[in-house]
Amino acid sequence: MCSSTSPILFWGYWANIVYIIGMIGYLTIDIISYTSTKFDNALSFLIYLLLAILFVLDASLYTVDWYVYAMKFPASEGQKSIQYPSEFFACIFQNLGSYFYLFGAVLSCDKTRWINHIFLLNFLGILCFLIESILVLLGWFIIFGKKLSHYSKDRCTFRNLYVWAHAFNILGNLVYLCAILFAYNCYRNYKILNSDTALLIQILGDLVYLFDAYLYHECWKRDAEIFDIHTEQCAEKKFEGKV
Repeated sequence: MCSSTSPILFWGYWANIVYIIGMIGYLTIDIISYTSTKFDNALSFLIYLLLAILFVLDASLYTVDWYVYAMKFPASEGQKSIQYPSEFFACIFQNLGSYFYLFGAVLSCDKTRWINHIFLLNFLGILCFLIESILVLLGWFIIFGKKLSHYSKDRCTFRNLYVWAHAFNILGNLVYLCAILFAYNCYRNYKILNSDTALLIQILGDLVYLFDAYLYHECWKRDAEIFDIHTEQCAEKKFEGKV
C-alpha cells in the first residue's frame, strides 16, 4: 500500500514529545524538591498537577496512535481490523494509570488529610503502568518477533531498539513502584511524610523514563525513515506503471 508518513506517524510523534517534556518536568521538580526544603508547597502542588494532566494527554495521544496503526492502517491493506489486541489492553491500562495519578495529584492539595488515598492511587497508577508496559512488550514480540515488518530493511537494529525502549519502560515502572512502596513504608512505620530516600529513588526512575522517552523517539525517527522510503518506492512504481 502506498501511504503517507504523516497520517501514520503524526500522533506517535506528539505522544513521544509530550512524554519527553513530561519527564523533564518530573525530573526537574523532583530534584528541586530533594535539594530545597524551602520550596513552596502550593507551587509544587500546581506543577505536579499540571504534569499529571500532561500525562493524561500523553495517554490519549498514544491511544490515538494505536488506533491509527491497529485499525486504520492494517484495515486499509485488507488485513484483520484489530492486529494488536495486547496493545489495546495496554492503552486501557495506560489511561487508567494516568487518571489514578491525576486523582492523586488533585488530593495532594491537602496531603496530610488524604495521604493514605494518595498512596493508594499512586500505587494503582504505577501498577497499571507496569501492566501496560508488559503488555506492550508482549504485543511487540507477537507482532514483530514472528516476522519482519515489510517496511524494515534493518531487522536487528530495528528490533533491538524497540526491545530496549520497552525494557527501559518496564524498568522505570519498577523503580517508581519501589519508590512508592518505600515512601509508604516510611510513613506507616516512622510517620515520615516526605522521605528523601524515596524521592531519590523516584529521581532515578525519572532518569530511566527520560532515557526511555529518548529511545521511543529514536524508534519513531526510524519508523519515519522506513515509511518515507516505502512511500518513495510506491511513487516510483506508480510512475513506472503510467509510462
